[in-house]
Amino acid sequence: MTTETPRPVDPRRVFALVVGIESYDISARWDLPGAARDAERVADWLTGPARVPADQVHLLLSPLDRTEAATPAPARHHLVPTRENVERILFKELPACDGDLLWIYWAGHGYLDPRRQLLLPYTDATTTRTVHLNLEAALRWWKSEVPADRFPRQIVLGDACRVEADRARSLTFGDSEYGGLRLNPHRRQFTLYAARAGELAQNLADRGAGQFTDTLMRRLAERTLDESVNGAVALARAVQADLRELRAAGHAWQNPQFLVDRDWDDSTIFGDHWAAPGTAPATAAHLDQTAWNTLGPLLRGGGTPAHTHDAYRWAFEITGCVFPAHRGLPTGGLTGIAHDLDARQGRRGDLPLTLPFVRHLAARSPDPAWAERAEAWVDATRERLGAAPVPAAPEADPEPAALHVRLTEDPAGGGYWTRMWLHRDGAFEAVRDAELPLTLDAVREHLAGQLLTGGAAAPARIEFHVPYGLLTTEFERWRLPIGRRGKAVELGWSYEVVVRCPDERDGLAGSHWHRKWQWFKSHGGAHPEAVQQVTDSDVSGELGACLQATEPPVCVLAEVSDEHLMDALDAVLDAGIPIALWPRPGREGRPRGELATALRTCGGTGTPDVGRLPGVLKALRIPRPGAAAADTRPPSPPALLWDDPERVPERRPLS
Repeated sequence: MTTETPRPVDPRRVFALVVGIESYDISARWDLPGAARDAERVADWLTGPARVPADQVHLLLSPLDRTEAATPAPARHHLVPTRENVERILFKELPACDGDLLWIYWAGHGYLDPRRQLLLPYTDATTTRTVHLNLEAALRWWKSEVPADRFPRQIVLGDACRVEADRARSLTFGDSEYGGLRLNPHRRQFTLYAARAGELAQNLADRGAGQFTDTLMRRLAERTLDESVNGAVALARAVQADLRELRAAGHAWQNPQFLVDRDWDDSTIFGDHWAAPGTAPATAAHLDQTAWNTLGPLLRGGGTPAHTHDAYRWAFEITGCVFPAHRGLPTGGLTGIAHDLDARQGRRGDLPLTLPFVRHLAARSPDPAWAERAEAWVDATRERLGAAPVPAAPEADPEPAALHVRLTEDPAGGGYWTRMWLHRDGAFEAVRDAELPLTLDAVREHLAGQLLTGGAAAPARIEFHVPYGLLTTEFERWRLPIGRRGKAVELGWSYEVVVRCPDERDGLAGSHWHRKWQWFKSHGGAHPEAVQQVTDSDVSGELGACLQATEPPVCVLAEVSDEHLMDALDAVLDAGIPIALWPRPGREGRPRGELATALRTCGGTGTPDVGRLPGVLKALRIPRPGAAAADTRPPSPPALLWDDPERVPERRPLS
C-alpha cells in the first residue's frame, strides 16, 4: 500500500485566532502575567517564519499594565478578548473566509465542566456571569456548520489549566452550546492541550511565559509551516518529550495531551493519525465477526467485575493510546466497554485494544474456569488476526498489612471490649483480646504494646472499628510511646488511620454498602461520579435516600458545620456509603474547600483518586519542617471513614 504525500500548506489560505488573557474583570487575583506575551509570540511566528498574511491573524489580548510597560517595542494591533469580540470573530468572520487551515491558540485560565469540556473565561467574565468559550462545543460547531469546502483541517493549541470547575465555586459558568449537528466526517481537528484533564498548566513567573508555550515555541522555531501542520503529531510528541525531561528534573509538573478527532461522537478516537483528507493510512486492527461471536457469550451475564477500570486503563497503556479524558468507564457493561475499545485508534496498528483488556480481566478473575476461557479467546483471536503478542497483565500491587482494632461498647457501661487482628496476605490473625472492658486510655496502652511488637508484620494502616458514638474521636491524634526510647509519637504521622462503623452496616444499609463497594472496585476511584460533596444546605431527612439511589457515589465529602455533622453522617450510613471525609468538630479556622483540596492531592496531578485517600491524608497529617501559622495545609486533617466489606474480621459473642 502506498501513502500519498501530504500536500503543502499554502500560508495564504491559513487563518488564525490567537488569544492571550492576563487580566480579568473577576479579580486581580486572576492575573496571569505572560499569557498575552505568549500569544504575541505565536502571532509573530505565524506572520513571520510561517508567512501567514498579518490581516488573517486575529490577535486578541488583555495584557496587564506592567506587561505592556515591559514590552520593548510597540505591540501589534489587537482587540480585547471579550465575549462579543471572540464570538464575532470565531463564529461569524472566520467561517466566512475561504481557507484551508484554521489555527487557534489560547492562553489563559481554563476549567472543565462535568462533561469534561474545556471552559475558557473571557476577559469580561465576572463571578456572577462567568462568560466563557466552551472549546469542545465550539469545535463541534466548526466541524458541522462551516461550509464543507472550507477549513478541512483545524489546529487548536491551548495553554490553560484543565481543572474541574467546582474548584472555583464562586464562579457561575452556565451553559455555552453553539449548535451543530450535521458533523462533517472529512474534517480533521487536532487539539494539543498544555495539560491532561485535572492538571494545572504551569506559569513561569520569572520568564513571564507559560511553561507549555515556552516549550512549544522552541520547537516551532525549528519548523516550517508545512512541517508544523503536516507533522503536528511529531511536534506534539517532541513537546511531550521536552516536558518529560523537565518533570524529571523537577522543573515542570504538567503532561501535554493531544487528540486527533476522527468522528466526534461520545467515543472520540484518540491516536496519532493527522493527515489531509484522502491521505489516511490504515487504521488500527479491529476484531472480526468471529471474535465478536465468541466474545459476546464470554462477557455477558457476569456484571462488571473488580478491577475492570484497571483493565480498561491498561489496554490504553499497552497500545500507546491516550487514556480518555472523561476517565469513567463506558456504559453497557463489559460488552459496551469492548465496543468502545474496538473503536479506538492507538499508536499501534497491530493490536486491537480489546485483547489486552480481556487478558487483564482474566488475570484478576477469581473464577479459574472463566479465566481459562478468556485467555483461550485472546490467544485464538490474536493468532487469527495476526496481531502482535499480548503481554502478561501486571500483577496487582501487594496489599500492605493492616491492624484492625474493634471497640465494642460494654452494655454495663464499663468501657469497651477490645480485640485486635492483623490482616496480611489476605487473611486475619487475632493478635490481642482484652479480658475485660477497657477505657480509651487503656486501649491506647494495648495498641502501643501491639505496635511495639513490630517486626516484618508491622502494619501500614490502623483501622478502628468503633460504635457510632466514637466516630468523631480523633484516633489519628493519639500520642503513643512507640518512638525511639519511648518517645510519644502521634499515630497519624506514622500510620494511615481510618475509622469504620460495623454496627451501622445492617438492614438495607448493609445491602447498599456491598453494592457501592463493588461499584468502586469495578470503576475505580477516579470516576467523575465517585464523589459527592455535601454542604449544610444539602443536609435533610431525605439525604440518605438520595445518596443510596444509585451505585455511585461511593465517597462523600461532608463539608458541613458542627451543627449538621451528625445528620450528615447519619445520611452517609443510611445510604451505605463506604468512604467519607468530614471535618473534625470544634476546629475553628478551617479553610473552605479543604476536603475537596485534600481529595485533589491524590495522585499528585490534581486529579481526584478516591483509592489513594488513606495515604494522602497520612501525608497531610505530617507537619512540614518549620511550618508557620500561615501554612496552607488544613489545620486539622479530616476524619476518614474507609469501610471495606471484604475486610471484616470474624465476629463472636462477647463474654
